[in-house]
Amino acid sequence: MVISEPLKARDNKTGFIIRKAKVEDLPSVMLVNMRSLPENYWYGFFLSILNEWRESFFVAEIDNTIVGYSMSRVEYTVDPVLLGVYNELEEGSVGIIDKMKHILSAPTRVGHLISIAVLEEYRGRGIGSALLQHTIDAMRNVYKVASIYLEVRVSNIGAIRLYEKFGFKKARIVREYYRDGEDAYVMVLKL
Repeated sequence: MVISEPLKARDNKTGFIIRKAKVEDLPSVMLVNMRSLPENYWYGFFLSILNEWRESFFVAEIDNTIVGYSMSRVEYTVDPVLLGVYNELEEGSVGIIDKMKHILSAPTRVGHLISIAVLEEYRGRGIGSALLQHTIDAMRNVYKVASIYLEVRVSNIGAIRLYEKFGFKKARIVREYYRDGEDAYVMVLKL
C-alpha cells in the first residue's frame, strides 16, 4: 500500500493535512527542524533522504504552512536490538544463542526514524501522532521492514510517551549520544 493521498486530521478544528514531502518543502522542513530540535541537518542530507526514501518522508501542513515533518530511511542490520528481538534494558529478553543467531544471519531491513518534529505552537493537536502513524504504515507496507528504531533524548518524556503509545520499547541506552552530552534511548518497534 503506497500512501499517496493527503489525509485530513480527525480533529476538524486543527485542519492539518499529512502528505509526502516534496523538494520545494525542504526549506520549510529545515525551519521546523531548527525551531524545534537542537539537532539540525544540512540541506543535502534532507535532500538525500527525500530522494531515496520518498515514501516515508512526510510533512504536516496547516493553511499551506508546514508545521511538522518526519523523515526515515531503510537500513540493513544484524543487530538483534534494532531487530526488536533483544532488549539490553530487560533481563533475559533472549538467550545468548538466539542473540548469536541474529548476529550471524544475513542483514535484515529495518526502518530508522531519523527525525520527527512539530512546531511548539502546534503541539498537542495530534500532528506528531499522525506523522508517526504515516511513518509506521510506510515502513510496514511500502518498505517491508522487520522493525523500526529511533533515538530519543532520555529527558524527552513527551516524545518517549508518544513512541510508547505506538508500541516502541526502550531497548538500549547510548551514552553521550547528543552533542551536548545527553544520553539517548534507542527505541524499537518490532513489526
